[in-house]
Amino acid sequence: MMPKKYILSFILLAVLFGVYFYQKNIFISLDKFKNYNSALTELRLENQGLRQNIQELTNKLNLNSQPYLTAQVYSRYPFNNNQSLIIDAGFKAGVKVGWPVLTAEHYLLGKIIKVKADTSEVETVFSPNWRSTVKIGPLGAEALLVGGRQPRLEFISTNAKIDLDNDVLSVSPDLPLNLFVGKVSEVISQPAASLWQAKLKTDYDPNQLRKVFIITDYEGFD
Repeated sequence: MMPKKYILSFILLAVLFGVYFYQKNIFISLDKFKNYNSALTELRLENQGLRQNIQELTNKLNLNSQPYLTAQVYSRYPFNNNQSLIIDAGFKAGVKVGWPVLTAEHYLLGKIIKVKADTSEVETVFSPNWRSTVKIGPLGAEALLVGGRQPRLEFISTNAKIDLDNDVLSVSPDLPLNLFVGKVSEVISQPAASLWQAKLKTDYDPNQLRKVFIITDYEGFD
């Protein structure tokens, strides 16, 4: 018969092995839980990003629900003037002064200012003469879009909550509501200033535009 002390040692050893494997399984389960929790957090962040993208796309104009006309842009080579464009649609195609013009990315590019038989001139947001009212970000801070080689946003209240990459949407009465204009690229604030400024960026190169969309049958208030 095995001595009693060996039996007790065997039992103790078995208990220790049992505790060891039990703790190991607990740690494995904890690791799995941490991995699951991390994956769940990533999915939540991804869903938030998707919801934001959906909202951004919703804010942009859906051309499927708007009557529009496609036009080609005449070459400006070798000149690099983005203030206005000439397109191959005129009053024979029904084009009228004041109609909004968008890029292929559905950004507001400008509006028709002159119409001839087969061509029209588009004043763009890169023109120093351009002025229109916009709103910035999810809280809709108001600003004045001033055109130029580097379009800028002026007369922004110092109490406004704006951030880099905030969407900029048109709310000017002479244009369709909530046309997507661009994003905030830089906020210019000075402690003593009563109003802020910001710079606007677009995701397209105006020098590379070959096609634009004209929103037809639109009558705004000048």
